[in-house]
Amino acid sequence: MTDQIDTTRRSLLTSGIVGAAATGAGLAAASGAFAQTAPSGTLEGKVALVTGAARGIGRSIAEEYARHGASVAMLDIADPSAVPPVDGFRIANSEEFDAAFETVRSINPNTAQIRGDVRSEEDLDEAVSEAISRFGGLDVAVANAGYVRWHGFAEGRELDWKSVLDVNVWGVANKFRAATPALRRRGGGRLISISSIGGRQGVPGNGAYTSSKWAVIGLTKQAAIELGPDNITVNAIAPGPVDTPMYRSEGQIASMGLSTAAEQDAAINPLLPVGDRPVLDPVEIANTAVFLAGEAGGSISGASLDVALGYNAFYTS
Repeated sequence: MTDQIDTTRRSLLTSGIVGAAATGAGLAAASGAFAQTAPSGTLEGKVALVTGAARGIGRSIAEEYARHGASVAMLDIADPSAVPPVDGFRIANSEEFDAAFETVRSINPNTAQIRGDVRSEEDLDEAVSEAISRFGGLDVAVANAGYVRWHGFAEGRELDWKSVLDVNVWGVANKFRAATPALRRRGGGRLISISSIGGRQGVPGNGAYTSSKWAVIGLTKQAAIELGPDNITVNAIAPGPVDTPMYRSEGQIASMGLSTAAEQDAAINPLLPVGDRPVLDPVEIANTAVFLAGEAGGSISGASLDVALGYNAFYTS
């Protein structure tokens, strides 16, 4: 059985399927009720700012933070025209952001909706200021916003690399930069980035996305070292395949050499040892973000936590 799984993994790596599975960590769809933890009040009195909050992982994190007692500032650009178009995929739009905001506000009225671009220093500074103005401070900043363009390494051009790195790397660094002074004023806090299992291994066919997610882990570790004396923890979450519009998009499925979501699931399922399912629900990533934001996660910093149904067990180190 082990030889069979290893052979499957090698063949999928060759075709780029494994790395593509990791791209569910970006802008994505509304989460359901799967694997929710009971509201605990563990984030009561905390203020969180979450980027890429209109869909998927970002929306789910905002929902779970609200359910656990935090005041939540939700930020999203909510404008598909703001990034270069990608065949088979678009980022969230204004209607989706409005719907996400109304859902989170129904959970906790202490919710703010902020439209902004993570690539803009001014937008991020204003978002932090608004969170402080509305809720009195800032304790947790989650850099979730992400973007993808599918291409082979040799085929990638400036547009592919620059547009992805601007959102996925600079967007995270910019979020951390803007939030750090506010966390210092509170005597400490939490910075959380969203990487990917594509940032934990080499992946064919994923171009700039894979490199960007490696970079997210690197900048997370640097920030953890530098900000630790300020009682600020800095960690990354590295999801496996997540049931989001990015992962389920025509562009993603085609990049895997497949045609349907059913084929996608059949290809990925053998690589995920936990249970018998081929994909994570966004709330499962959100549960990890709740843990890292709470007191129980206070001694963890500089880590990249894989939430991947055991796929990471195949890593060699």
